Amino acid sequence: MPIPLKYSRSHTFHGTKRRIFHLLEEMGTSGDQIWPFASQPFMRSPGPLTPDMTEEWHIGIHAMLAEVVPEDRIVWRFLNDGIDGTHGFYVTSSGKETTLEHRVEANLSDTEGRLLWRRLEDQHERSMEALFEKLTRVLKR
Repeated sequence: MPIPLKYSRSHTFHGTKRRIFHLLEEMGTSGDQIWPFASQPFMRSPGPLTPDMTEEWHIGIHAMLAEVVPEDRIVWRFLNDGIDGTHGFYVTSSGKETTLEHRVEANLSDTEGRLLWRRLEDQHERSMEALFEKLTRVLKR
């Protein structure tokens, strides 16, 4: 029986939607300024973000780009066995503040998916925290 997984973490920044979205687009490329762990790189297919063509790999996750809406969202579809769903970044703004939310919405298979998420959960949480911290520093430049 599938196990629903819903995760959300957000942070509000002083920066424009355009700037934050551009920094997200560059993750996994030679222009990446915000992925926090050089020893555990975020990698993605070369070229522009293209749904159903661009792949990503990080912290044990393999995913395919499902949707990209400039200055609004980047959503990836999990390709790992045992997990069916998406994870992505959603950008909203109010006045001079921009909120970046990272969401995971998926179903885990009873055994393989549950074990995969259990192995990745802590590392995923630390990655999001460190990514938001690094993004804060980059936006101050």
